[in-house]
Amino acid sequence: MLLSPPNVCSFIAFVKSGSVRSYYKDDNLTETNLLLRSKNEFITDYESFISQAPSKLHIQAIEKGEIVLLDYKGLMTLYESSFYWNKFGRLISEQIFLNSKRRTEGLLFNSPKERYLSLISNQPDFFQKYSLKHIASYLGITPQSLSRIRKQLTKQ
Repeated sequence: MLLSPPNVCSFIAFVKSGSVRSYYKDDNLTETNLLLRSKNEFITDYESFISQAPSKLHIQAIEKGEIVLLDYKGLMTLYESSFYWNKFGRLISEQIFLNSKRRTEGLLFNSPKERYLSLISNQPDFFQKYSLKHIASYLGITPQSLSRIRKQLTKQ
């Protein structure tokens, strides 16, 4: 476990190998995956990281691997002292924003079937890296709904 509420997220993690997820756990202990990340991707609770306020998210390794943590204080020092690191921070922020916007739009405007087809098209490796339970949660559907969608598509 890399992060649990109500701890403050003090890092941006770069996944060198393995896989990681960020998820929200509601009062009924139901987990909803927000992000699934693997090799050469970043993961953080950016809201908590920027504001240095308590996180509402969990970040957990789901496969053995290696992660490099960029510490908040160290990163802020690098931003202030180096144009390169300042630009790096801006690029990370832009990527986080674009990923978040695309994910939100997908959940709001696409049907579960469209989200599944998009995932197959854009992230086919997800199905080798993550369990169907984690994929269903990431798509915002139940495992049973995912099973029905998969069955429908195999019949077509």
